[in-house]
Amino acid sequence: IPMQKPKLFHIALLLITMAVLHFIANATGLYEQRIIWIDKVLHIMAGIAIAMLWFWFLQRKEKLSEDIPRIIFASSIIGFVLLVAFFWEVAEFAFWKGLPEYANNLNLYSPTIFDVLSDIGSNLVGAIIFSVISSRKNENV
Repeated sequence: IPMQKPKLFHIALLLITMAVLHFIANATGLYEQRIIWIDKVLHIMAGIAIAMLWFWFLQRKEKLSEDIPRIIFASSIIGFVLLVAFFWEVAEFAFWKGLPEYANNLNLYSPTIFDVLSDIGSNLVGAIIFSVISSRKNENV
């Protein structure tokens, strides 16, 4: 797929923006609302960032074929994002169980299975958004 490689700077900028938004949401009480929408926004952004990172990694490989079918390319992005999201949620759970005071203060935990699944689902939405945008950009080239 001959698309322009994402720059590490853009990926880092997105991750830094997410961290800043997380701390702003934590400080302003957005995580205390009845509907915690900011968490889903951040997970969608994370899905996009992870997808960009996977795409960047794939394009660094010299032997990467430029005629990979789009469905295979998109599937690899989605699979990688889901894998990272799963391990992130496991790490959050371990953090919550091991250091609950810090996890609660930083709002880095998922208290219910519904929250875990909706976080992973939001990451999936981000991966799909990136896949669709990158496919559309490729059609216009």
